[in-house]
Amino acid sequence: MRTLREKRGVSRQELGGRTNFSPSAIGAFERGDRAMDAGMIEQVDDLLSGDGLLKVVVPYLEEEGRYAPQFRDFAPIEKKAVSLWVYSTHVLHGLLQTEAYARQLFEDHWPPVEAVAIERRLEDRIGRQALLHRTPPPALCFLLEETFLQRRIGGEVIWREQLQHLLECGRLPHVRIQLIPVECEEALGSVGPMTIAETPEHRMFGYVEGQGQSWVISDREVVSEMVQRHANIRGAALNSKESARRIEQLLGER
Repeated sequence: MRTLREKRGVSRQELGGRTNFSPSAIGAFERGDRAMDAGMIEQVDDLLSGDGLLKVVVPYLEEEGRYAPQFRDFAPIEKKAVSLWVYSTHVLHGLLQTEAYARQLFEDHWPPVEAVAIERRLEDRIGRQALLHRTPPPALCFLLEETFLQRRIGGEVIWREQLQHLLECGRLPHVRIQLIPVECEEALGSVGPMTIAETPEHRMFGYVEGQGQSWVISDREVVSEMVQRHANIRGAALNSKESARRIEQLLGER
């Protein structure tokens, strides 16, 4: 913004007068000490004849406001992914959650999350699931530890509804849901949960999250190691049909 303003020969005072901000506020915007909303960015771009140079960031600002802080950097990668390879160890991946299950996770979060934030995040999480039905469809593979599926999170009704939803998702032709059975004796997933995403340009990114922190991983060597670990875990997993039968068995238990 500062480079564009100086190139156009406009002072902070002049730009402030046109936008109803003080020169010091314009300086704070330029230093990043104060956030600009989308309307302000578009206005400044027009005033400085930026030809969209500033406006290009608006969609990213909108993404920042939608998701939990730790997920914001990965959200646009997931949205455009042509394939996702997931390993879940404690809770279901957001793309597979029912609304009731997701709500329970948000309500049980500690420290507590405000009710307004819960509703916003719930809407955004369910909205992400459009990826499951996108055209063309992405290739999706979910490896789930059977142990956490046995926990009746939210109670019997929510838990059973969630397992039924898993079965429905697994019937989609481009979705693979595979369980690592409880009797597996190898500590294959000891490094923890992970997601690997492939972009339309066939670039691979890794994503890990825990304790309110997250990392989008672009280092090719590290991502390669994640791909290898995912393949190794998948080798010990039940196939899709066996996994569906195991989920049906869980549903049959009272």
